[in-house]
Amino acid sequence: MPAVTRWLPASGILAAVALALTGLISPPPPLAGAPAADIATYYLNHRAGLEIESVADGIGAMLLVVFAAVFHSRIRTMPSMTAFVGAAILAACVLVQVAAFHALAFRPNPDPTRAALLNDLQSFTFQVATFPTILFLGAAAAAFFGTRTLPNWVGFLAATAAALQVVAWISFFAPSGILAAGGLLDIVSFAALLAWLVVCSIVMLVQARTVESPAA
Repeated sequence: MPAVTRWLPASGILAAVALALTGLISPPPPLAGAPAADIATYYLNHRAGLEIESVADGIGAMLLVVFAAVFHSRIRTMPSMTAFVGAAILAACVLVQVAAFHALAFRPNPDPTRAALLNDLQSFTFQVATFPTILFLGAAAAAFFGTRTLPNWVGFLAATAAALQVVAWISFFAPSGILAAGGLLDIVSFAALLAWLVVCSIVMLVQARTVESPAA
């Protein structure tokens, strides 16, 4: 395969890195339901970092779609197509979250009430992204089984990451605290998604290199 095509699976690694910058450049935002004054102060103090994170998240969302397209082109089944659709919906959710982030970071002195609403919007958008993420990971897991294109153990990792997303649903019923939207469960399940992207990308890259290697 052409050199450019062979390296396209690396889009998953790049997407994971870009999306992981959320909370690394700046500390995580206040949870949904936090006092309005605290939210306004947070966005005022971390304006520059949040604007950088917004750009990184937008790039990460686009790279996620590229990775899903490459994944589907490698397997070419209905589950892999479903995974691609799930990734596209997930990317749309990320972009909505980015818009809320940027709207808050753009104004140097955000109104506390408006800041609270937008912060809750970005938190709950992150939470709602659980649904397309389960679709993406679950369909990806199903795509591995019944085909020898990629090793099944990577599919089991995708299924595990999808299961963590299901557990994270508890945040729908927690109005505040570490279990609320954007809290501990959401962070762990999001980290599992990023870890799977990296692992699957590496496996696809290694496999592509093996296929291109001349026979002994």
